[in-house]
This record gives sequence, structure tokens and C-alpha cells, in this order.
Amino acid sequence: MTPLNRQLNILFVAVIGLAYVVLYSSTWLDMERVWRSSATYNHCYLILPICLYFFYRAKTPLITPSVPGSWLWLPALGLILLQLIWLFGYAADIALLMHIAAVMSLQALLWLVLGSTNSRLHWFAITYLIFLVPFGEELSPFLQNITADLTVVMLQTVSIPVYREGLYLATPVGLFEVAEACSGLRFLIASLAISALFAYLHYNKIWKQISFVVFMALLSVLANGVRAFMLVYIGEKTDMRFGFGADHYLYGWIFFGLVLMAGFWLGAKFSDPVQKLERRSKQHFSLQTKPAMLILATAIVAMTLSYRLSLNVITESATVENLAMPLTSEPVEKSNWGINFVDSLAQSHTQDTAGTEYFAARYGNKQQNGELINWQNNLFDKQRWQIQKRITGTDSAILQLRSLTNEQRTVLYWYQIDEQRVVPELEVKVRQALSYLADDQSTAYIFAVSVNGKASEQNLAVLQQAAALLSQTHTGTDQAVDGDQDD
Repeated sequence: MTPLNRQLNILFVAVIGLAYVVLYSSTWLDMERVWRSSATYNHCYLILPICLYFFYRAKTPLITPSVPGSWLWLPALGLILLQLIWLFGYAADIALLMHIAAVMSLQALLWLVLGSTNSRLHWFAITYLIFLVPFGEELSPFLQNITADLTVVMLQTVSIPVYREGLYLATPVGLFEVAEACSGLRFLIASLAISALFAYLHYNKIWKQISFVVFMALLSVLANGVRAFMLVYIGEKTDMRFGFGADHYLYGWIFFGLVLMAGFWLGAKFSDPVQKLERRSKQHFSLQTKPAMLILATAIVAMTLSYRLSLNVITESATVENLAMPLTSEPVEKSNWGINFVDSLAQSHTQDTAGTEYFAARYGNKQQNGELINWQNNLFDKQRWQIQKRITGTDSAILQLRSLTNEQRTVLYWYQIDEQRVVPELEVKVRQALSYLADDQSTAYIFAVSVNGKASEQNLAVLQQAAALLSQTHTGTDQAVDGDQDD
């Protein structure tokens, strides 16, 4: 590499670094906030020091890799795709997509800067950065159901009668809930990070490393089901004197510690001959790429930053406006429905003389605070109600709810984006994001109507009539708003 090319490389690396920091600094700060606030991701603080260590000390390769420079098109293409993913995540307020894009963009840039051959030497340090992403929260409901299934099977195996209702398990001694904290997500995420490190140190072949990580993931899920069963079994046999309270967590972590030790002990039985960790020489950190690739990377990140700065975000007013509602309804005074949508631009909750409740809320496609599809926004009080039946139509959905005290309530709802009715929440996210990225100034709504009682033909007819009335009211409101804007 000529001195001129080396100087150009250094210049463009500095420019890329600056653009990356400006574009992704808020995303990294958000990731750090998650690491700090959630015990599930406290281990993420250790990932970067581990990666830095293996940048300087790594396994001696059996054969010195020689990777053609032409493979650099792969991280360049990946960088383009990752910028699109980040923009979509930003528009849709999907933090996971933004976090993944931020970390993987860093990995792609390291590949481009170091070159293919040097990146191959540092593959583990670069790849292990993925554990900086606080992922997995979306798996909690799935893991909760698996834990409940395993617990029921094991209780039946030891002849303890059990009745399951959703995530609640009723036994002769009491009622147990497989709560989110019991899903085993914390142990699964931590065991993935630890087992990946163990696999790299003990195995030389990629397929063995991947197989061990998959084995530990499956073992973690199974172990969590066994842990939940043990706690219920102990509570059942001791009339709830043991197994819950402070010892609930103590038993859990002791058990998980034993499971990890057993997994690593078994994994060590199949370990490959130990390869020495060597200190990398300076040449393994030199810039081994062409200036043209760095210019391309700089252009990709800079264009993403420029486009992001051109997009406008709605700033909410201090007071939430009221939406127009059917004239036959009045503001609700008392309700057990529990529908809750926070940080909306406008919102109303009313009730007519027959007891039918109407709810509507309006959100911008991108707001400074708040979003239409959010974990804080609920169509009903989840502490009180459980979904007994869901009926999804083309332009609306019906929920049949039941409480533990056998109360029943029926809800009909739909989302509306630019006069288009939508039911699936994922589709709502996608439509809002695309509208925002296209600089569309339209807004999005949630509409819902509800009555006490089960989803009988009479109640469904009442809900359909109420929904039609609410839709007509909204149409009139939109026309009035458009008229005010024209003036």
C-alpha cells in the first residue's frame, strides 16, 4: 500500500468514525440504558472488554487464512442493508432493529477497515460483539408458555392434579402464575453468551461451536421448566411454607448454576486439542482495504445521517386534545374495561346510556414521545382480564375477555392509518414507518368499543352498530380537521 493510499485510508476511517458516532450515538446510549436498567442484560457490560481482549490475543490459526479482497463487497452490501434496517427501526420505534443495525454496522465497518484476511484472524472478537444487543424480550411469552407446558407435564407425571388456564396453574394447595420473570429469559441470554465463549475456547471447528451453543440453549429452556416444576412441587408438599419468597430466587440461581456446570462439564468431554492464544502483531491491525471501499462506506453512512436529519418528528402539545365521539355518549365515569393508551395527541373515552363504551386515540406516525403500538398501550386491563377467544376479521377484531372472578367483557377494535383499517399490530408498525419515511403527514388511530358480557349475537350486533357510529363520527371529524387546515 502506497503512503498516499495509507493517508487516504486514515482520513476516511476518521470520517466514517465521526459519521457513525453522530448517527448511532443515541442508539448506543439507549442500549446502555437497557443494560443498566434490566438485570437480564447486566452481563452486556462485560462483552466489550472480552472482545478487546480477543482482538489482541486469539487462537493461533492452524492454517494462515488468505481471504480474497473481493469478499469486501459483502460487508459493503451489508452496510447498505443495515442502514435501511436502522431507518425503518427508527421510523417504527422498534429499538431492537436499531440496536442490531448499530452493532452489525460496527462489525461491517471493522471488516471493511481491517480487510478480509485480518478480519478472518479476528473473527470471534468481531462476531462476539453481537451480544451487546439486548435481544430476547420478544421471546418471553413463548418461553412462559413452554415453561407452563413443561410444568404441567411434570406435575401430572408425579400424580399432582393441576388445572391450567393460560399462564395460571391451579393445584390443590394454591394458584400459581408463570410470570414474565419465570420465563427463564435471563438465564437463556446469559447462558448463550457464556456458552459461545466456552465453545470458542474449547472447540476448533465451527460446527462444534454452534452445536454446543444450541445444546446449551435447549438445556437452559428445559432446566427452567424443571425449576418451575420443583418450586410448585416444593410448595405443594410443604403447604406453601417453602419454595416462595426469598428462597424462590435462591433455589433458582443455585439450580441454574448447577445446570451450567453440568453443561460445561459435558461439553469439555468433547473438547478439541487446546490451541494457544497468541498476541497479535501490529500488522494484524493495519488497514488492509482499498480507499474506494472506505469512500463507499463513508457515503453510505453519511447519506443515512443526512436523510435522518431531513425527517421531522411531531412534538406533542402540553394538553391532550379530545376526539369527537358519538353525540349519544358522555365521558365515562367508572369502567372495569381498563383500556389504556398513553402519550397520544388526542384521546376520548365515552359511554352511552345503554352501557356501551367508546374509545379513540390519535397518534403521529413518529412522535417525540409515545407511539401507537407500544408495550404500555393495552386494549384491556391485563391484571384483570384474560383473552378467552379472539375473532380476527378483515377490518376489525373481537376479543372475548374473562376475569378470574368469572366476569366477562367483549371488545371490538381496529387501527386506522390514513383511512385504511388495519388489525395486525405488525402491519400497523410497517404502515406507520413507511408513511413517515415517505414524509407523509397523516396520523394513525386506535378505535375500540366494548360491552359487558360474552360475545353473544346480541352483544356482537350492538358492538357492530357502535363501531359504525364511531367510524362515521371519525369521518366527520377528519373532514372538519382538513377544512381547518385548508383555511
